[in-house]
Amino acid sequence: MNIYDFDDTIYDGDTNRDIILYGFKKHPFLVMKALKKAKNLEKEYKRGMVEFERVKETMLSFIFKIKNYPKFINDFVDSHMKKIKPWYMSRRSVNDIIISASYELWVSQFCKRLGIKYVIATKTDGEGKIIGKNCKGPEKLRRLATVIPNAVIVSAYSDSSCDIPILDVAKTAYVVEGDKLITYTKGYKFKNNN
Repeated sequence: MNIYDFDDTIYDGDTNRDIILYGFKKHPFLVMKALKKAKNLEKEYKRGMVEFERVKETMLSFIFKIKNYPKFINDFVDSHMKKIKPWYMSRRSVNDIIISASYELWVSQFCKRLGIKYVIATKTDGEGKIIGKNCKGPEKLRRLATVIPNAVIVSAYSDSSCDIPILDVAKTAYVVEGDKLITYTKGYKFKNNN
């Protein structure tokens, strides 16, 4: 199976940032309020007083305050489909697995439009609370193991050092820098360490 990260890997940019910018155009007051609360929580996170998941929930909480947020998500995805990178479009397969720290809420919508069935991403409840952990780093491998036990990763693609756990177990792994695919080797110096 082929595993792909989403943001900055097959998608040109970061969907969290893009949905905040998109939200700011449509609902500026809600976004500003959420970002202000998140900034205060971030200080507590840096002091080890709260988990990262609380900061992320707060930052994206504006989405769940929008009256018809599923429509907001659909409109966002429709307007950002053009950001799927051409190199991915030329090699995608319905059996690809997308694993992302971004919310399943919108990553699954991008994948549905791409005809991809398998999506593992950060889950939320209907009020925006993260269910379990943020799907990042070693959590991606744990989540993959619960969905597909004993998965054999033929190839893995990512832009970030956070995905080293998956890249290390893949038979072939690639670092994605813009539209360039670079064969991953242990010790690779990633440009993105988030």
